[in-house]
Amino acid sequence: MLAKDYQVISLSALVEARTKGESLPDNAVVITFDDGYASNYELAFPVLKEFGLHATIFVTTGFLDREEMFWFQRIDLALGRAKKELLDWKINGKKLRLYLGTYTLRQQSLTLLLPELKELPDADLLGEVARLEAALGVDEPGFDDLPAAMRPMTWEMACEMSFSGHVDIGGHTHTHPILSRCDTMAMRAEIATCRDRIHAETGELPTLFAYPNGSSDDFTRETLMLVREAGFKAACTTITGRVPDNVPMLQLPRYGSPESVWDAKATVSGAFETLKDWRQRYQKARAML
Repeated sequence: MLAKDYQVISLSALVEARTKGESLPDNAVVITFDDGYASNYELAFPVLKEFGLHATIFVTTGFLDREEMFWFQRIDLALGRAKKELLDWKINGKKLRLYLGTYTLRQQSLTLLLPELKELPDADLLGEVARLEAALGVDEPGFDDLPAAMRPMTWEMACEMSFSGHVDIGGHTHTHPILSRCDTMAMRAEIATCRDRIHAETGELPTLFAYPNGSSDDFTRETLMLVREAGFKAACTTITGRVPDNVPMLQLPRYGSPESVWDAKATVSGAFETLKDWRQRYQKARAML
């Protein structure tokens, strides 16, 4: 659908056009992937090649180095491997009752836990994950415990995609912390180490970045300064929206992954934006009555 009805361009092309004040092709769309999962190579890459499309993959370099799996993967695996039916857990001054008896209940418990864990300072996060694993009676998992699609791609995969011309490799920090929860030294190290690892493995200095989690609370003015200082020309958020002419290059909005062709069409055609504008106008009109 994207190949047939839209102009899929690289994120680099979008950045260059916006920087120079040039217009984009009609129906221009950019494709991005976050984190660096092997499924990007095994599933997405063949499709990109088949249809001649381009994408940017923002990789978490410590994940590709197999230094540490993502903390949220550890939580998901811990809940799934636990033998307990429920666990009462205190976090951020709150009491959570985590039900674990079925897959649905575990997913509901995961939904309760993740926002609370994201509120913690990064220096405390892994300790809290380890305490939860201990309370559930499970060991820290290894990469082989992950479902195949959720394991990291190899650097060989990243290089092959980069050299193909269909994929740009961008930065997504080294260990995937929420940057606003880091102190200055840790933030700078996360950004610079990520840049340097990509350069060392691919031979290319990355110019594109994406903030982990990516909401407006997940990066600060200092984060923007450090990303620019590291040589990145543009950075993506997860703030929902299209890319207007005047958007700051270090705060690019994006849409989340569509779950159907209908969702994809509604997203890229602007139907979601039209509906959002209509609702806002309707609510404003009602408020004036």
